[in-house]
Amino acid sequence: MRPQPDVPYYEYEEKLKSERIPYYESWLGEEELRQVTEVIRKNWISEGEKTRAFEDRLAAMHERKYALAVVNCTAALIIGLKAMGIGEGDEVIAPTFTFIASVNAIRLAGATPVLVDVDPKTFTLDLAAAARAVTPRTKAIMPVHIYGHPADLEGVLALAKKHNLRVIEDTAQGLGVKYRGRPAGSFGDVACLSFFPDKAITLGEGGLVMTDSDELFRELLMLKNDGRLERGIYFHDRVGYNFRITDLQAAVGLAQLDKLPRIIEGKRRNVELYRKYLGDAEGLEFTYQAPDCYVVPHRVNVLVDDPEALAAHLAGRGIGCRRFYYPVHQQPCYRLPGPFPVAERLFARGLSFPSAPTLEEKQIAFIAEHVKTYLGSLRKAAVH
Repeated sequence: MRPQPDVPYYEYEEKLKSERIPYYESWLGEEELRQVTEVIRKNWISEGEKTRAFEDRLAAMHERKYALAVVNCTAALIIGLKAMGIGEGDEVIAPTFTFIASVNAIRLAGATPVLVDVDPKTFTLDLAAAARAVTPRTKAIMPVHIYGHPADLEGVLALAKKHNLRVIEDTAQGLGVKYRGRPAGSFGDVACLSFFPDKAITLGEGGLVMTDSDELFRELLMLKNDGRLERGIYFHDRVGYNFRITDLQAAVGLAQLDKLPRIIEGKRRNVELYRKYLGDAEGLEFTYQAPDCYVVPHRVNVLVDDPEALAAHLAGRGIGCRRFYYPVHQQPCYRLPGPFPVAERLFARGLSFPSAPTLEEKQIAFIAEHVKTYLGSLRKAAVH
């Protein structure tokens, strides 16, 4: 089954716009307007003081020495890998159940992705499978904090130490998440964030790469900045990228960071409200949250027997949903050997409900009513 409708992209966008309760909406308002207006009035549009302030706040939040804002999380992952010297001939272990950008970054850095299955409860990297995948060519491991649930970082670090591997955390969906009291994104040699519109905070697009290493920071800065350490000079020590953002984006990010505690509260509240209205629904299972972790749900996820049919039923009522990620090994551009039964089963059964932090309880009750109607119709059909 394909992960999205076989319709032209512009028609798919129009469908999203028509949803009465969208799958997700960013929380933007007057705070962001004030910050952006300040940038425009100062007329310093490219990277400047807003970007530095944004980077500094996120570095402090993640107990990191350095943070660099870049155009998106894919770019952050690419230069993170390259800064660690990972490229042609090297292998990087990553989960097959993730958004495809995680694995694309490995390929685009010149290395070979080695995919493994995921834990059936947390959906994160299966450590036993990762251990079996290590070869003499393995140079790094990429835990992904999928859907806001942290990977088993203690286990990842132990595996990396045993085999002398680098660790690059894909924290795209992990802002605000904690693993045993420490922020996700504070563990690896490098960690990367995303600020796409469906993430906890957004710049429209954007990413961040973090490290504690002076040496890695120098390499990351040159890779993001056309192969030089400073702008305004025309001597380039490396062949680098232009992965810089703008102060307009950083201004939005600063306002979003001010809202982050309320955004996190809203996301966690949503899960509790869905559980309140659907906790006893037969034929529907909420996903697991490890008790020793602080989860910030990227999405409100459930498992059902036919997520495509439920999504279609809700779409007919103006309610937007999304299927789980199509496993990378089955993607048309990869088609790598499997099987990876957990990842395949998650796609076959997983559905994400609307999860914006601004959702009202009456909207969640409305969604739950139509979910129950659908599940009830299945039970009646089974009886007859």
